[in-house]
Amino acid sequence: MPTWGQILAELKKVESEGIKPPFDVVRRKYIASLYEHTKRNTILYMTNWTQPGIAANPDMLSIIDEDIQGLMEVVYGLSGANLDLIVHSPGGSPEATEAFVSYCSCYNSTGSDVSGYNVGMFS
Repeated sequence: MPTWGQILAELKKVESEGIKPPFDVVRRKYIASLYEHTKRNTILYMTNWTQPGIAANPDMLSIIDEDIQGLMEVVYGLSGANLDLIVHSPGGSPEATEAFVSYCSCYNSTGSDVSGYNVGMFS
């Protein structure tokens, strides 16, 4: 995987090719790369908490109880028994986070492998 500086350079290159915003293109590239490496379903749960100047309700940036419904919708119908869950959030409700873990454990009940990556801080 590249360094943050290399990703920033790639973002500038993609943007110079006229693709705006370049973030989604580059993000999808690395999610696909992770999938190719692990051969596991990959889900990215992310919020906009690192954008400067955005004043938002903290519930819109953190994991809350309602988020489990979105996770269930995304996980439903996945093929395969393995899952990588990447969370990019400043934290949130401990109960909501527990619901994420519990639901992933249910996904894991068939002997599947669930790996979690946190990019941020959980409460």
